[in-house]
Amino acid sequence: MDKLLRLDKRGDSRLLEEIKKSLCLKFDDELFLFSGKDYLVIKKIQRPSLSERFKSLSKKVEQRFKKEGLGKDVVDEAVRWARK
Repeated sequence: MDKLLRLDKRGDSRLLEEIKKSLCLKFDDELFLFSGKDYLVIKKIQRPSLSERFKSLSKKVEQRFKKEGLGKDVVDEAVRWARK
C-alpha cells in the first residue's frame, strides 16, 4: 500500500479502511504490530486453515505408521478400542 493520508476529522476511519483493504482483513483475523519512534509495521498473521492442519497431521501420522510397520489392521483395532 503506497498511499499518503493526511489525518483530519475523517482520517482515523480512512486509515483503518485502507489497512483493512490492503491486508484483506476480515472478522477474527489477527495482526502483529511492531512500532518504533516514527514507524509502525502491521503484519497479518497467516495461520493454516483447520482442514490444512488436519491434512498435515494426517500425513505425519501416516508416515509414522509406515515407518513403524503398522498396517490397517492395527488402525482398525485401535478405532474399535476407542469406540468402546
